[in-house]
Parts: sequence; C-alpha cells; structure tokens
Amino acid sequence: MGLMQSLWTGRSGLVAHQKGLDATSNNLANVNTNGYKSTTYMFSDLMKKSISGALPADGDKGATNPKTLGLGVTTGANLHNFRQGLPDITNNPLNCMINGNGFFLIGTSGGTALTRNGDFTLDPGEGTGRRGLVLDGFPVQGWNANADGVINPSPTTENILLPQLGDTMPGQSTENVTLTGVLPTDTSTNNFAGLPTSEMELKGNLTADGQSLNTTIYAPVTQRDADGNVISNGDVQEIPVRIDFSGPTLSADGTTNQWTWTMTTVDYPTPGDSVQIYPAEGDPNFSQGALNFHATAGPNGNFGVGQPVANEINAGASSVSTTSPDGTVTSFRPDAFELDVTRLTNMADAPGGNALETWFVNGNPTGTMVRTYDTFDEFTLWTGGNGTPVTAGREVGVRRNAVILQRGEADNTGTTWTWKSSIGDAEGSLRFDTRGDLISSEQTGGPIQYEFRELTYAATDPDLRMASQDGFPDGQLETWVIDDNGVINGRYSNRQTRQLAQLAIGTVPNVHGMNGTAGTLFYPNSASGQLTIGVANDSDDGMPSLGLGSIQSGALESSNVEIAREFTNLISINRGFQFNSRIVTTADEMLQTALQLKR
Repeated sequence: MGLMQSLWTGRSGLVAHQKGLDATSNNLANVNTNGYKSTTYMFSDLMKKSISGALPADGDKGATNPKTLGLGVTTGANLHNFRQGLPDITNNPLNCMINGNGFFLIGTSGGTALTRNGDFTLDPGEGTGRRGLVLDGFPVQGWNANADGVINPSPTTENILLPQLGDTMPGQSTENVTLTGVLPTDTSTNNFAGLPTSEMELKGNLTADGQSLNTTIYAPVTQRDADGNVISNGDVQEIPVRIDFSGPTLSADGTTNQWTWTMTTVDYPTPGDSVQIYPAEGDPNFSQGALNFHATAGPNGNFGVGQPVANEINAGASSVSTTSPDGTVTSFRPDAFELDVTRLTNMADAPGGNALETWFVNGNPTGTMVRTYDTFDEFTLWTGGNGTPVTAGREVGVRRNAVILQRGEADNTGTTWTWKSSIGDAEGSLRFDTRGDLISSEQTGGPIQYEFRELTYAATDPDLRMASQDGFPDGQLETWVIDDNGVINGRYSNRQTRQLAQLAIGTVPNVHGMNGTAGTLFYPNSASGQLTIGVANDSDDGMPSLGLGSIQSGALESSNVEIAREFTNLISINRGFQFNSRIVTTADEMLQTALQLKR
C-alpha cells in the first residue's frame, strides 16, 4: 500500500507542477496585454495520513508526538498580483490609466465589472448623435454632463456618451468684460486728439418705406465767431446725423429687394460750424448707392430671406449734401468711411418690428480717448423659400465695441472719469484716489457688464486693454481631453473647453477575492466584498474619499508580468516536475522488485 501511495504522491506533484506551468505560461503569454495582472501559483500540502496519535506522559515515560505522513501536493492560492504596471504612452486622447489602486467600471450583462485596462474606444453611434465610450464593446461607466456642462457624480453610474467630432457648441453672447491698464494723468494729454468716425454698423429690420434712425458720428468741425473768424479748426466733435432708407424696389429678375439710403446732419454743436458728412453730389467721389436684400432664398443659397447681399457699403456709396446754418459746406473723410449692414434684415414679421439701431461707431471727439475691443453678440438667422421667412436659428458672432473715456473733475481727494460704450448705451464713471488707484466704478445701461479691474491712473502713456470677456462664437468639437480627475472635456474650434462626462472608478475590500474573466475584467462577489464607487483624486465632495488615485490620459497601463521572475519560475517548475517524475519511476522500480520476490 505504501508504494502505491508513493505513486499517487508523485502523480499529485506532476499535476500540480503542470498547473504551475500553465499559470506561468499564461503570464508570459500576456506580457504585452494592457492592464493584465499576473498570477502567482501557490503549492499546498495535500493532506496528512496519521500513523499514530500523540500520547501523554505516563510515569517515567515521556509524552509521544503524533506521527503523520504527507500524501502529496495540490493547488494552493492562485492570486492575482495587482501591483501597478508601467505607463505605455499612446497619445490617444481616449486612452487612460489609473495611478493608484482604483479600477475602471465596465457595464456587462453579468453586472458591473472592474478593470485596469483603459484602452477605450467609441461605438459607431449611428443615428444617435452621440457615441458610447466602450472597452471591447462593453460600455464604460461614469456620469454624463447635463445641458449646462455640469457633472454630478453619485453612487449610481450610467453609460458614458460623448458627442461626435464636428458636433456644434452654441456660441455665447458676451455678458462680462474686464478692462485693465493705465489712464494718463499728464496735463499735456488732458485734451486727447479726436478720431473721426471711419466705421459704423447698423442692425434692425426694414419693413416699410420712410424708415430712419438718429445716431452720432465724430467729425472735424471748424468753429467760427459771428464775424466768420475761425475759433478752432479741425477739432473732432460729436455730430448728430439721421440715416434714411427708401424702398424697396424689386430687381428685374425678382431675386432681390433694393433699398437706397442717405445720411444727413440733424444739428450742429454751434451755429456757424462747418461740417460735411459726405462729398457733395457733384464731387468726383460721390455715387448713389443701394442696399440689396434677397427676395427669395437666393440664387446661391448663401443668404436667407431678408438677409443683405452686400456685406458693407464703402465711402461715397451714398450721400446727401447738407448746408450748415451759415451756408458753409466742408468735406469729412470720404475716403475712410464704411457702413456695415450685415445685420440688417428685410422681413415682414421680424422680432422688434421695423426697429433700427446703431450697433457700433468708432472714433471719438476731441478731449476723449477711445479703445475698441471685440465682443460677441447673439442674433437671429433667417432662411426660407418662396419668399416666406422662417426663424432658422441663431448665430453668435464677433462685434466691435468702442469704449470712449473722458477725464472729468479732479479735487484734493481724487479724479473722476466718465465712459460710455458703443454697444447698448452703457455708460458710467470711474473714481481714482490721489495715488492713482481705482476706488469705485459705476455703470448704467447696456447688455454687457464692465469691470475695470486693476485700472490705474498714472503719469504715463495711456494703455487700456481688455483682459477678458466671456463670449464666444459657435464652435465644432475637435478632440477630447481627459484630465487627472477623470473628467472628459471637449475642445472646440472656438477655443472653448466643455465638460462632457466623468469616469467613475471603484474598488472592493478584498481585491484578491474577485472572479477574474477573459479580457482583464474582474467581478465582485461575496469573497471580495461590496463594490464602492468614487472618483479620481477624490475630486468631488459628494463622493466617498477612497484614495483610488489619479487618471493619466494618453497612456495605458502595461502588463505587470516580470519576465525574469517568470523564467525563474519555469526553471523551478521544471525541476519540480523532474523530481516528481523520479518519484513515480522509483516507486515503479520498487514495485517491480517486490513482484520479483514471488519467484
């Protein structure tokens, strides 16, 4: 019976070492599998056969130890080694790895699985407008941002869905502008040189003949006394003007409506001043111009119903000569003036009726300084067919914004400046103390709130800059970026970044108790303990602090297989297999000898 037991003992060693070879071979086979965790094969004494039990001491005889005999070897613990692998840099924006102890969460039919493999891709997402983030076809779990770009992590996760490349981010009109820089104190610059108007932009809707609007431009004015003597020559002043539109006239081919426009002075700062907005009708630079609007959807489809064909009207395109009270007419910058009419419409039912307004005028009168900045505003686009207008959507585009400042009163406590903006009739005041520090600012009117942050008042050249503004035009999604908190951000062509989703990560109390499956997935069970869900870097106060690590994007966690260790295991397993095979052959030889005793 003893020799037969030796055969079975040797067999158990052969089987156990064969399984050890299987485990080592599998580790080496997955040496390049991203997120793979190597297994450590453990051997365990199979059982022990009792030959005699322990006996207590008896008189002069001492206690006797028990006698047992081992019956072989079996598979012990076969544990996964969850030591972190080295980063494999891929520069793929959807690849990521965890620097820490957490796991990515994957949704499967068998429940939520855990993995260290962050080789994520996007499913086709045909017809859905969004594409799912997946690992080997299984949806990655996390939280999607709401319509405002806000992510609210919670213990309940969802499949991450991302917009497709080229998806449009709606633009945002400017609501806040921050200005910084220096306003000068030098008395020699008290009366800043004026800048004549060279650009004007109009917006509104033309629906009937006889429409007009009153606005202000800046022009050189020659002032004279009662005897006709020049008091001041060429100072740039505010000139009230009126722009009148007449029409429309349908073109011969029926595709466009034509409106003509004229500009006249309304009044003068002082009777006897000489000013001319445009050259007279007999001047070589004079020409009668017109605005053209599509009467249908347009021959090339580039403009909707009611949108102007012309983007701008340059100097001399339209003019009416006017005479000042003393009959004097002079010329005003006919070579530099241009009128932007891209935001005029010709609609029967446009919002606001037939309201017209001046959106932008550059230039400034003598004694002021002007700075022009780009901001963004929202306006409606029009499309349609057969002359029927419909609202198609909106567009947020860049618009110029002229801020004009003028130094006001000064006393022994400080100096006051006044300012106004060309957009929305915003105006206000600034107050500086005697050291030149801004101590207060006020504003009334306008759709944009101005903040004069860190503006100073010093004896230096004027330098007024726009530090920031919160508007932007429409943009298209160009790429995704995952930050170290696991937040997936979209980068758009308008230089904006928006939160799209956030990766969830989690862990279990006993990671070695999880069930491992193909594809680097692990499933929690009763041995591993309950799954706890959190976020990278513990970045959200509403989630438990688990210390699961941070996310590194553009990289994958490589396999943690140690080749040198596995080759050492191969040698050890090979020798162990040889030893056990020798047990079998030796037991066989001894049995053969026992059989020969009968002869």
